[in-house]
Amino acid sequence: MSEIRRRVKELIRQYGTAEPSTLSEKMGVSVITQELPESINGFTVKMYGQPFVVLNQNLDDDRSRLTLAHELGHIVLHEGMNSLNLSLNTRFCVSRYEREADSFAVMLLTEAIGSAFEGMESVTTETIARMIRIPQEIVDRAFL
Repeated sequence: MSEIRRRVKELIRQYGTAEPSTLSEKMGVSVITQELPESINGFTVKMYGQPFVVLNQNLDDDRSRLTLAHELGHIVLHEGMNSLNLSLNTRFCVSRYEREADSFAVMLLTEAIGSAFEGMESVTTETIARMIRIPQEIVDRAFL
């Protein structure tokens, strides 16, 4: 089992949910919607030790759910990391952290509907993307 999958399962066990909005509430993560540039779906900030997720208010429900799951991935997997600082001031590979957060989001959203996969002989990334209502390229990237 991958480290990311282990962390997702541990989180679900701890909080009793895989639904991103409920999970963020139980984790004490404040979620704020704001008008943001179209190119920004959301981001995470920490103020006074409290994590906040800021979501673009113009996202549809599916994209908002995916973005929240992605940002929770950063909170769980990348505590203390500042991707803006890393990308501007180092040669560190920020895309790795984005890929990990995407993997976390896909695994979390898949767990949220886990019973829907029961009885299926084979599950493709196309099927997963359709069932959790996210772009297939994100699911493909999550399983690289």
